[in-house]
Order: sequence, then C-alpha cells, then structure tokens
Amino acid sequence: MSSTHRQDHSPKLIHHLSRVSDSIFALAMALSIVGFDLPDSVASINDIEVKNFVLTQLDHLSTYIITFILLAFYWIEHTQKFSYYKKSNEIHLLLYLFYLMFIFIIPYSNALITYYPNEAIIKIWYSLNIFLIGLFSFLTWTHATTEHRLVSAMLDINHIKAIGIKTLIEPVVSIITITIAVAFWDQSLWEYTWLLVIILYVIADKLLVKRDKKVELE
Repeated sequence: MSSTHRQDHSPKLIHHLSRVSDSIFALAMALSIVGFDLPDSVASINDIEVKNFVLTQLDHLSTYIITFILLAFYWIEHTQKFSYYKKSNEIHLLLYLFYLMFIFIIPYSNALITYYPNEAIIKIWYSLNIFLIGLFSFLTWTHATTEHRLVSAMLDINHIKAIGIKTLIEPVVSIITITIAVAFWDQSLWEYTWLLVIILYVIADKLLVKRDKKVELE
C-alpha cells in the first residue's frame, strides 16, 4: 500500500526536486562571487593603488568565470534530464541529493581558490569537487534510464547514451586538471584546461548530430 502511494506521488516528487535543484543552482552561482574583495577606504587610495587592486581582482574574476561556466553546463544538463524524467524513486532521490550537495559546496571551493590561488592542493580539491558533481550526475542518469526505469519507454537508447557521454565531459576534464596539478604543478595551465569543457561539448554535439543523420539515412 505504502509502495503504491509513493509510486503515485513520484511524478509530483520530480516537480518538487526540479524546483529545489533550480534554487540550489541559483544560490551556488550567486554565492561564488562572495570571495571578491573591496577596498577598505575608497577615498584614501590613489590611481596606482586602484590599478593594482583591479589587477589583483582579475585572478578572482577568472576563477569565478570558470565556476560560473561549469555550473551553467551542469544546470543545462539538469534541465535537459528533468525533461525526460517521468518519476523518481528512493535511490534516484538519494543520488540526486548527493549531486546537489556537491553543487552547493562549489562556492566554498571557489572561495578557497580565491584566497589561496597558488596552492596546488586547493586546485586539486576544486577539481575533485567538479568530478564528484559529474560522477553523481552520471550515476543518477544511469539509474533512471536503465531499462527505462524512470523515463519514457519510447526514449531512444542512442539518445540516452548521448546524454550520458556528455555528462562525463566535466569529470574527464577534472581528472585532467588534477593530473596537471600533481604532475606538472603548473597553476596557469590548470585554469586554461577548463576550456576543454566547452571544446569537448562542441565536438560531442557535432559527432552526435552526424551520427543521428547517419542513422536516419540507414
């Protein structure tokens, strides 16, 4: 009886989970900018000090931009996946809550890099945070789509695989950034490596579109 009751309300649960997720994404994006500093006294600083202050904030700004872009990609994935979810269950909910937990840790990881920009261990922490978000995103999608457990039975298996592949882009790039931080200890290279997320997304989209056209022709 109780199992049937939960099953009947699982579509409504998906709706509530989507709203909570959107709120957490919005908060994470907003809180990531908290690490920016302001001068103690605007009236007492000269032009040179203003220029130096702005230059010191550029590193913080680049970190925030990286964080915002990564969160934006995860949010796009989130909205795409929720358009396919028809219901939820206990395992799916638990996996997604872990996913949201690591999303909400991002502002903390971002703040650590802002305060300790040259510490490799901090950047490894940040990369690990991004990796865990991607891992739980992939696990959630895999659980939901295995045997079309929580999605429509009409959803094409190739489309399911395509979304799964794109979900793994951030975790793969995270592993690359961790390797760079450990093996090369090059902090600037660590930041530029995150551009691979955008590049790999574009490549993945083109390859998947080409594959879909090939399937249609066959």
